[in-house]
Amino acid sequence: MDCYIKTLGEKVLSGSDVTREEALFISGLRGNAIHDLLYWANKIRQRFLGSDISCCALVSAKQGRCPEDCSFCAQSVRFNTSVDEYPLTDREGLVEAVKGASELCAGSLGIVTSGRELSDEEVDRLCEGTRGVNGTNGLHLHASLGLLSPQNARQLKNSGVRRINHNLETSERFFPKLCTTHSYSDRIRTVREAKEAGLEVCSGGIFGVGESPEDRVDLAFTLRELDVDTIPLNFLHPIPGTPLANADPLAPREILGIIALFRFILPTKEIKVAGGREKNLGDLQSWIFYAGANSIIVGGYLSTNGRTPEEDFRMISDLGLRMKM
Repeated sequence: MDCYIKTLGEKVLSGSDVTREEALFISGLRGNAIHDLLYWANKIRQRFLGSDISCCALVSAKQGRCPEDCSFCAQSVRFNTSVDEYPLTDREGLVEAVKGASELCAGSLGIVTSGRELSDEEVDRLCEGTRGVNGTNGLHLHASLGLLSPQNARQLKNSGVRRINHNLETSERFFPKLCTTHSYSDRIRTVREAKEAGLEVCSGGIFGVGESPEDRVDLAFTLRELDVDTIPLNFLHPIPGTPLANADPLAPREILGIIALFRFILPTKEIKVAGGREKNLGDLQSWIFYAGANSIIVGGYLSTNGRTPEEDFRMISDLGLRMKM
């Protein structure tokens, strides 16, 4: 076993933070060294988070016609994709989504809308709907609605939304390569406004979009500084018609190394493997927990399909882990 990886693992287990230099070493690991890294990432997950695995379902509550130019996204009006388009769902749509999430045995439902931000009228309508379904079947309501004003964040909190998702996507340095229609500071501001409103925050990134190991480390350290609650890790599922349609996929073991990197840097936080899991990991999907993840999306994503929930539940059970309800 690599002695330096062992030293870093024991350092994190003792309650100390890894430095940026140490994180860069972890981010550069390849080959068989990844297996040593996973061993310690798994121990860190077990120490701080135990064997409970959180499962989250998603509903695309408003889809397509987004004016932003995020280069990986099927919903941008700037790209020629075949994504379905529809306006903000009504209360009945949320009721059906809650029912579907309950059938998936998910502990939370993420309500996701396309676009830069919702109008005040749309936020009012959404809050009316979330008040009507809040607490149904014990589900926690999360929302991913683009940029937020302080007023909108308070409205969502008061309507029963527990957590806001707003991904930073990558490092501040690399962000302009992915999006030019809003700034990194816009995203940071939304995260901070959500926290100031008393909302939990889910914020992570996407990988396999041309970023460097340094970008991955910088993103993780920014999320640590912001003290977010959950970190979703997405891995590019190339969409025809987008600028990244022909991007080369990351190797499965590199993906596992990224998950482990985030576990070392954010040892006590929920790390959720989200979009691109099935496409990129294939038969190695169960290894995400050994790499330090303790949460997944079940039942599919916004514009791409996942695998059956039954397969995910069996995977969790076969590993001796427990679904957190």
